[in-house]
Amino acid sequence: MINESPRAGTKDIARAQRISFEFSGKAGEYFKIWIVNILLTILTLGIYSAWAKVRRKRYFYGNTHLKSSTFEYHAQPVQILKGRLIAFGAFVVYAAVDAVVPLAAAVLAILFVLAIPWLVIKAHAFNSKNSSYRNLRLNFKGNYTRALGIYIGLPILSVITLGLAYPAYMYQRAKFVVANSAYGTAPFSFSATAGAFYLIALKAVGMAIAAAAFLTVLVRGLGALPTTVAQPAPPVGGPAALLIVVGGILAFSAIRAYLDTAVANLVWSNVRASGNEFQSTLRTRHMLWLYLSNAVAIVLSLGLLIPWAQIRTMRYRLENLKLLAKDDLDGFVAREREKVSSAGEEISEFFDLDIGI
Repeated sequence: MINESPRAGTKDIARAQRISFEFSGKAGEYFKIWIVNILLTILTLGIYSAWAKVRRKRYFYGNTHLKSSTFEYHAQPVQILKGRLIAFGAFVVYAAVDAVVPLAAAVLAILFVLAIPWLVIKAHAFNSKNSSYRNLRLNFKGNYTRALGIYIGLPILSVITLGLAYPAYMYQRAKFVVANSAYGTAPFSFSATAGAFYLIALKAVGMAIAAAAFLTVLVRGLGALPTTVAQPAPPVGGPAALLIVVGGILAFSAIRAYLDTAVANLVWSNVRASGNEFQSTLRTRHMLWLYLSNAVAIVLSLGLLIPWAQIRTMRYRLENLKLLAKDDLDGFVAREREKVSSAGEEISEFFDLDIGI
């Protein structure tokens, strides 16, 4: 069986205070927010989506507990709307230029690609600076040149190498986000290795090959595949077609559950800040059950159980996330608050944008 558990603990971890995250959100409560968000977004032709995002994030933040305190989301809808209007305006300009001067549109497309790393940095900075725990905000400061190599260079290299560089991209992306983040003045560090991401990818490929081989044997046993090269393949239908579809869905879901679980465990269990660490203990079989049962419930309810699926997934993720505090958490937060106050840090910027959904 594939082991998706995080790395083994050290003596320091064994002595650390384990503080569990908790989630108190309820499907019925969130359904009211969700349905109103959808209706108003449709009625306002998408304008209300900025307010919808703030309401959604404030609900999830406000129901995430760590040692009896909750997280807060401070962004204002107008800030988000501003970013989306800029993105929409850029798209309109590109479409107009493309209709009149296609060559100029190609230049704009290149400029947009080069702007992607800047947009990534701004998005992370926006979300961090508008997220807080115990009145102390997160921070994010990323380097454009570094982001350019990660978000543009590595995806291009992944295509050239037929996916061989993709685990390196996953590693560098996680490291970039974590290592450029901070809680107050306490920077986060990332101790995972690229090799660990390659091992996860290797296991996922092995699962895909094993699933394909297993399905091939089963379908061939039903006579839907030729046993020799010279033998013509009969038309696939009936039980064989159903087996291929159902088996393919199950295999894809299992591989996705494994990847999501293993990557989350690897990333979170290698994040540190001032000696404090995190530990993620998600399990593939539990995540697979969540994915499959959520999908069935959403389909049978015609989408009305989406809030229920989101709540139970968030609860499972947070129930399996712990903070391994080196010393007293209250003292650590108090010291960081004093450092921030003495530094007089300014968190607002002219380009305070959120382009994403």
